[in-house]
Amino acid sequence: MKQIAIVGVGFMGGCLAAAIKHFELCDRLLGVESDKDNAKYALEQRLVDEIVTEIPPDTDLVLISLPSQHISAWVCRLARNPAVVVDIGSVKGGILEQIKDSLGGLPTNYVPCHPIAGAEKTGPQTASPTLFKHRSIAVIQHETLDTDAFELVEEFWSKLGASLVLVSAEDHDRVLAKTSHLPHLLAYAYMSLLDKSEFKLAGGGLEDFTRISESNPDMWWEIFQLNREELLEALRTFSMVIDKFDRALSEVNRDSVIDLMVSSSQKRKNL
Repeated sequence: MKQIAIVGVGFMGGCLAAAIKHFELCDRLLGVESDKDNAKYALEQRLVDEIVTEIPPDTDLVLISLPSQHISAWVCRLARNPAVVVDIGSVKGGILEQIKDSLGGLPTNYVPCHPIAGAEKTGPQTASPTLFKHRSIAVIQHETLDTDAFELVEEFWSKLGASLVLVSAEDHDRVLAKTSHLPHLLAYAYMSLLDKSEFKLAGGGLEDFTRISESNPDMWWEIFQLNREELLEALRTFSMVIDKFDRALSEVNRDSVIDLMVSSSQKRKNL
């Protein structure tokens, strides 16, 4: 490709930029970034070749790496741009509905994606060119999607070492509520139980589980509220499981507790 643009050069956008540079996927890489420090760093470290405010019409691919609440506005803004447009947001259904309400449908050049990769980090300073290697990319195929646009995006992710998983927006949001959004909510909630002094006696398991509670709360609030119904359903189901443990422990029912643990353990082993 001759030219790619990244809208939002924070951590994820920085990782995209680093990967694009590492694998030499385009002749020129543009960045759109409102944070002056991030923009300065991206230029100084040559993550991008230029910081711009508008996407030139000769751009081949635009990657929107912004908080979920800003994605639909950018997709609508680029609806008439000839570039293929990709977003990497963590929620799909709500964003797609916002775009449909504004445009009357989804643009043919728009390929909704979600890399199942990330970290609790912020900013391009810790960007990694290999973040997407051996990772899955959820891709939402919609009725109006142009075949050439899809194939370009498929080739792009393949060159970063990732593999595509085709899924509906509804299934994506239902699954991600359980595999990503609820775990983040639980990590935030669990840390509220602990004092700093108690963490001195924490092992690796607790550190791994609560690490994601360092993620940006504002960003995660937007994800939570955009996928609210699916997240609440997952939370209620999880609460029912906790209630089962509560009852079994209260009754000192060894068999019930063991059965619950064995069932969960077997699920994990069968992955």
